[in-house]
Amino acid sequence: MRRDTDRDWRTIAAEQPYWAVLSAEEFRGRDLDAQAKARFFESGRRLVAEIIDRIHRHCRPGFTLDRALDFGCGVGRLLLPIAERAREAVGVDVAPHMIELARQSLKLTNTTNATVVQGDDTLSQVSGRFNFVNSVIVLQHIPPERGYRIIGRLLALLEVGGVASLQLTYAKERRFFGHEAGLARYYRRDGDTLHDLLPLDTAPPEGTITMFDYDLNEIMLMVGDVAEPPVLVIPENAGHASVHLIFRKARD
Repeated sequence: MRRDTDRDWRTIAAEQPYWAVLSAEEFRGRDLDAQAKARFFESGRRLVAEIIDRIHRHCRPGFTLDRALDFGCGVGRLLLPIAERAREAVGVDVAPHMIELARQSLKLTNTTNATVVQGDDTLSQVSGRFNFVNSVIVLQHIPPERGYRIIGRLLALLEVGGVASLQLTYAKERRFFGHEAGLARYYRRDGDTLHDLLPLDTAPPEGTITMFDYDLNEIMLMVGDVAEPPVLVIPENAGHASVHLIFRKARD
């Protein structure tokens, strides 16, 4: 049985909604004090400003957000500053508690040009097309066999001439190999491949945040099908190696 990561996300969202979005100790707990919450949302403003600056310098000088989509919006850390820059913004999340908190944030800040909808693998609650599609620190928590389909859907929703900002992980440091110990009693090495033998029935408790690695070959083929150069590839590594891809869509 494959792990139900959506159920995990709904559980962790109810218990640690801010820490689940940005895993720093100061953001633990069901709620934050005013100072911690201000730092949390300010980190989102800085990141969105950095993304827009990179778009201007490397992809589309003078680019402005018209209709923007934030996939995996959580409590609205990036959705709020995106909405400040866009004519309209749509946030998508799979966890009802995240959606509730994001809507509260929009109301508290009098943000009237943004909405938040329930997410699924086909983005069935999202309509129309967008000139900016964003997903940061989200896809790594979705199994790749689902994630590739979601990325394909995000790229289909992006209009020609629009810009995508997608971040995902592709490798881990060896110290994380210990997390594999609970999967099987034995393993066999076949060249560069490890095979689990006698799988175990045990599993981490519900609400465990799981990290998944994507095949960059497949990702770059998907991007290459629709993008025009340059494709900005920003490497990041905090133990989990990731890339942040920013590019302009040139064709459907």
